[in-house]
Amino acid sequence: MKNYLLTKMSYEQIRHFLSLRKKMSFRALLSICFLILSITIYAQDNKSRVEGTVIDVNDESIIGASVVEKGTTNGTITDLDGNFVLNVSSANATLIISYVGYENKEVSISGKKNLRITLLENNKILDEIVVVGYGNQKKVNLTGAVSSVDIKELESRPVVNVVEALQGTTPGLTIQQSNSQPGSRPSINIRGVNTLNNNDPMVIIDGIQGDIQNVNMSDIENISVLKDAASAAIYGSRASNGVILITTKKGSKGTASVSYDYTYAIQTPTFMPDIVDSWTYAELRNEALFNSGRPLQFTSEQIRDYKLNGTNSNWMKEIYKSKAPQQTHNLSITGGNEKTTYLVSGAYTDQESMLEGPGYGLERYNSRVNIDTKVSERFKFNVLAAYTRNAVKDHAYWTDWLIEQVTRMPSIYPIKDENGDYTYPGGSNSNALARLEQGGVRKSWNDDLSGIVNAEFRLIEGLKLQGMVGAQLYYNRLKENRKAIPGSGDQENRMNNSSQRIQNITANLILSYDKKWGDHTFNAMGGYSYEGGTDNRFETFRLLDESNYDIMGGLQTSNTGNQEWQTEWSIYSAFFRLNYNFKERYLFEFNIRDDVSSKFRKGNRSAWFPSLSAAWRVSEENFYPESLKDIMPSVKIRGSWGLVGNNRIDNYKYQATVNVSQGYNFGNTIYPVAAFDAVNPDLKWETTSMYNIGVDLSFLTNALTFSGEYYFNDTYDILVNIPVPGLYGGGSPIQNAGKVRNKGWELSARYNLRTGKVNHNFSASLADSQNKVIDLKGTYWINGSDVTSIVKEGYPINSYYAYRWDGYFQNEEEVAQGPHLDGITPKPGDIRYLDKDGDGVIKEDDDRFVLGNRFPRFLYGFNYAAEWKGFDFSMFWQGVGQRKVWLRGESVEAFHNNNEGPVFNFHIDRWTPDNLNASYPRLTVGAESANNAAKSNFWIENAAYLRLKNVQLGYTLPVNLTRKFSISRLRIYASIQNALTFCDMKGGWDPETTDGGGRIYPVNRTYSMGLNLNF
Repeated sequence: MKNYLLTKMSYEQIRHFLSLRKKMSFRALLSICFLILSITIYAQDNKSRVEGTVIDVNDESIIGASVVEKGTTNGTITDLDGNFVLNVSSANATLIISYVGYENKEVSISGKKNLRITLLENNKILDEIVVVGYGNQKKVNLTGAVSSVDIKELESRPVVNVVEALQGTTPGLTIQQSNSQPGSRPSINIRGVNTLNNNDPMVIIDGIQGDIQNVNMSDIENISVLKDAASAAIYGSRASNGVILITTKKGSKGTASVSYDYTYAIQTPTFMPDIVDSWTYAELRNEALFNSGRPLQFTSEQIRDYKLNGTNSNWMKEIYKSKAPQQTHNLSITGGNEKTTYLVSGAYTDQESMLEGPGYGLERYNSRVNIDTKVSERFKFNVLAAYTRNAVKDHAYWTDWLIEQVTRMPSIYPIKDENGDYTYPGGSNSNALARLEQGGVRKSWNDDLSGIVNAEFRLIEGLKLQGMVGAQLYYNRLKENRKAIPGSGDQENRMNNSSQRIQNITANLILSYDKKWGDHTFNAMGGYSYEGGTDNRFETFRLLDESNYDIMGGLQTSNTGNQEWQTEWSIYSAFFRLNYNFKERYLFEFNIRDDVSSKFRKGNRSAWFPSLSAAWRVSEENFYPESLKDIMPSVKIRGSWGLVGNNRIDNYKYQATVNVSQGYNFGNTIYPVAAFDAVNPDLKWETTSMYNIGVDLSFLTNALTFSGEYYFNDTYDILVNIPVPGLYGGGSPIQNAGKVRNKGWELSARYNLRTGKVNHNFSASLADSQNKVIDLKGTYWINGSDVTSIVKEGYPINSYYAYRWDGYFQNEEEVAQGPHLDGITPKPGDIRYLDKDGDGVIKEDDDRFVLGNRFPRFLYGFNYAAEWKGFDFSMFWQGVGQRKVWLRGESVEAFHNNNEGPVFNFHIDRWTPDNLNASYPRLTVGAESANNAAKSNFWIENAAYLRLKNVQLGYTLPVNLTRKFSISRLRIYASIQNALTFCDMKGGWDPETTDGGGRIYPVNRTYSMGLNLNF
């Protein structure tokens, strides 16, 4: 009867929860809670009651220690005095007591009703298990560079995906969040830039490649980051940029345990450009017109009227809401028996856009079922299934269009007139707010369904066979309905429909053997893997006479377009790993993988990727002084070398593709022409040679741990388009012709401290990486228009390439004597540029410099957490010590491109005859701005920053209060994400912004409150 009730409760609760939408009522939530309470109370009838106190060796009570009945999930935590009360299944039950920093302890009740339990400090922190490729290892025995993310540090952060929460948590892991628009994807990089092509890391979720943004953070058990060849070479051809391994939670034995987490948050922009007031604008506009030899626009009376009662509108603020809500719900149920355990979870996320408009934002639905079954002592298997849907509703334009327009609009114009109609001032034929409110919508739906079956059979002692089959289905749809806006220049009714269907299959077969002979321990693993997939896409559009319909029906044949394409790929792999351990003192590991990829022609498809690594645990040597072990109990030195690959290029690049065009006219007849792309059939793998040296130290009985790394990577045979002579008459084929060197270092430390009844946890990290192009066969190329970068031997990839500014021309004499831009005569107050070749004329071909790049260096993070009498506090700081961002256009230039605006507050400090040391040159408009608008490092900003990424305060209610309602844990908390930012960026732009005109949706600051509830 009890099991039936619990099963029915779980089904009904999940079904009810998944039906809850954005308008979920508080009454519905209470109904769920009371239903769970009633079942839980029923399940605990007729149990034995035991009380006790948990203390440390100094007789100090331990607050928040976990007390669980062995073999079940029936448990509680200790209160402010270290006391607990628990109803157990029998008078002979066994309790498991655990707490962070202390060794777990099992205590048999043996009929006792009152217990006093002493926990010992944990001196085996280094024995924790770390997930690695196709298995796991003890941290103390690792020979490669692997970082394990502390999932507890990510709990309760008000973020909508895992990537945001990971920023700054791991040395060498670079995450840049340039905006917070619902559905946006922060960039991820591990240990810098190794190639001129795709530098994204490989992401493995429960053994198969997946999308990290679709994982529900509450479902994650652990995250490992594989950084060097010793740890990543087992993944071969796709591991040159590192690997992120994510393992989700499993069920636990015992009666059903229910967890519910809820967060409600308010989003506000972290930055907003500081636009000058309307009267100040009018004064500066007149000054710019005068400096440019044009008539003034405003009289003194008009300026006075603006100040007293005129319009003073900030269009940027008009298109954003003052606050946008965000909420998440997570519900999970775990349980099982000696044979089978299960986890069932569901989650709902609703992130409303900060842009004005009809309900823009993101809704995400997550569900997961993980089942583990032990069929016999030799055979077990598990089934994992997960589904994620992302539904994004957005405006029908592009966000950078909207922000570009509102940034350029001066504050003298209202966005709506006194009648509530949209205005179109300054020659503009569109209005950003009108586009948001009346211009239609773009909706996208992204479905991610995955299923995995793992089986393990123990053949003999130490020898086991494992098999895995995983399947993934991604189905993405987009529907755009852009509507004409009356009275504006937006008169196009356009509908777009597109879909994408991706199917992937992964299969592994692995044989592993573990054996120990005396002081010798061997671990061997070999396997075979197949991965393959298809990608099918279809797209169509229509230009319509009117847009009242949200379908594409009809027989329209004009103003339409359709296209469809499909690609297929596969990769076959064999891999092997051998670990050898002698006396827990000398550690060796060898990995090798052979990948055969369809992305290259036969003969070039296969490549071997080996790695070697070793470690010496100096502290285990006989000569290591006993007196030193009390201070530094563990010392380990590591080293590794290996080869990894990169096959992230488009399919079929080694084959000639045909493009058919209308062709030429012969005899009044148009004949189609087929053009073949230039190809290189001999394409082969990019390969990265990685070297890593590391040291791991522990101090003060392992309370303080430290790790340091130095790495050196060379990537060769990089696939690049080398320019060909014009006489060739065709495009340049891709060649294996580039080489890049990337090197860096990492430091990390963690310290656990207890003072009285307060537990402190400190962690810090600092890392740096820098790359350099070594070989491009003597060629180079320049990219970009507004922002120019160069790829050239001897310099970092995509380094800024521009003039170097050299102050201002202060008077006519300096103008006459100084170098001038070719074809331009400057005036006092204009920017002067360095004449690199000394010929008196500034030219692009002769006088540009390499001026740094936007990739961040010296990334650091600091986390502090404390617990005291049920209260918990944490703060996480994250920053970048060196980064440059090239801002252009309306993000920094006054009256950019002959527009009426923008004018920002920092433009007030402009050059005038009375302000020679200004931070901005003289104000000009139109052609008179040509000298100052030239591409130079005057526009390159220092984007180094320090950010209080998260600060959080929580309180866990005493157990003696919550146990009355059969609640094992109830925590409430408040949190702020992106709370503070310290940066010298001009104009108020966010330091993580990308290059260019600042046309981006802002990064948000999020204020949240929530609860964690466990039954």
